[in-house]
Amino acid sequence: MKQRIKHCTICKVDFPTMYRVQYKNPKEWAFVCKECLKDVKKDNPLYAYGGTWKL
Repeated sequence: MKQRIKHCTICKVDFPTMYRVQYKNPKEWAFVCKECLKDVKKDNPLYAYGGTWKL
């Protein structure tokens, strides 16, 4: 069976649940963990949510 693994774009750690977001220019989609999501979401006018990825 193929393993699905995603790494947090910011902290580079693997998590079973990741959040697809845009948070900086240029606006590109990135997968981030819950802790990093809190940091990029706070007071960020560039933040956009694109869905949740679960293992």
